[in-house]
Amino acid sequence: MASSRPVNRPSVRHPSHNHPLRIFKSQEGDEIICSGCELDLIGQAFKCTKKDCDYFLHKSCFDLPRETKHKSHLDHPLTLLHSPPYGDSYTCDACGQYGSGFTYNCSECQYDVHVGCAFIPETVEREDHDHPLTLVYNTPCKGREDGAMFICDVCQEDMSENLWVYYCKECDYGTHVHSCMVYEDHEPKRGGGGGGESSSAAERMKSLMKAQDEMAALQLEARIRKNTNDAILELWDEPKRKYYYW
Repeated sequence: MASSRPVNRPSVRHPSHNHPLRIFKSQEGDEIICSGCELDLIGQAFKCTKKDCDYFLHKSCFDLPRETKHKSHLDHPLTLLHSPPYGDSYTCDACGQYGSGFTYNCSECQYDVHVGCAFIPETVEREDHDHPLTLVYNTPCKGREDGAMFICDVCQEDMSENLWVYYCKECDYGTHVHSCMVYEDHEPKRGGGGGGESSSAAERMKSLMKAQDEMAALQLEARIRKNTNDAILELWDEPKRKYYYW
């Protein structure tokens, strides 16, 4: 006779959520948003064990350090907060976009950075530009007395002087760090044909990160199962209570 006992799936806890989380692998086309970085959920992740709770976390968001020293804010360390410090949302000082999930925050300066912006690469390459672009933590126009505004060379929009920029000093060429997605694939603007397999650094980086996430998730799942089994064995080995009848 088949057992009717429920299957106990291994679960973990995270300080950002009240319920246990279990390992989850998103599939292409799921259209799920990570509750931490608020980006599309890709690859290995965690999901709330409660059926009516739509809480998901990337494996990388689950493992974020609780404090980081960032080059954009050298005076103070940034602390990971699991919810906005000012109410329902905050404005990221890196990209200028709103956020309602995790943030790296300096409470003394009211400085906030999306967790997805905090660890973007310091240099990137674009297919439509001859030189690498370097991450700078304000626009080249900051402090100019004539009030000139820096214009993103991709979207042609004015940029606030305090926003981060991917910049080529030699060509005075720069882009937004987030909304123009310079670290993902782009169709070349000047000449050149596409076709064939993509050989971009971005694609290679994505493949490597996916493989690393899958390996880390497997290791974590194995560790959780081992801990669960150890706990069961310890319970089994405990001295059984003896009852005496008179």
